[in-house]
Amino acid sequence: MLLAENADASKEKQYHLKRQILPGIAAYETLQRVMPKEEALQTVHGYVERLARTSHKQLAALLHIPGLYRLVPGVFVKSTRSVFGPAAGFAPKELQAGNGIWRVDMMKCPYHDTCVAYGCPELCCCFCDSDDISYTGLHPKLIWERSMTLGRGNDRCDFCMKTIK
Repeated sequence: MLLAENADASKEKQYHLKRQILPGIAAYETLQRVMPKEEALQTVHGYVERLARTSHKQLAALLHIPGLYRLVPGVFVKSTRSVFGPAAGFAPKELQAGNGIWRVDMMKCPYHDTCVAYGCPELCCCFCDSDDISYTGLHPKLIWERSMTLGRGNDRCDFCMKTIK
């Protein structure tokens, strides 16, 4: 049902819908039939959190390669431009891209928009938290910062990944 309702989305947006957004919404809706809403939210959050912790461990292990951490902000720049761009339903406002710093304000996000459209805006926090779990503390010379997200009720997500010289 969810897939059929979103069949007309761009292939770039489908990537996010099929990998995370729609499975999260489907699990949340299904779990609410057998448990209280808050418990369903915590269950989905726990699952997303475990995936993020696995991702964090894999990335952190890779960053043991000397000097590799320096490439991370540039990788974020490229992925924002390709995977997290307007074609996928995002509206990134690039503030800084270079000299070891990636800083973007995301003004629109399909994770947030889809959760809101399906009446579960509270679910979006799972995805916001997933970013923080995945990227915080990856390497002693890499800093992940974010103080606002659309999913937590702010007017944008303020992403920043930077290297410490």
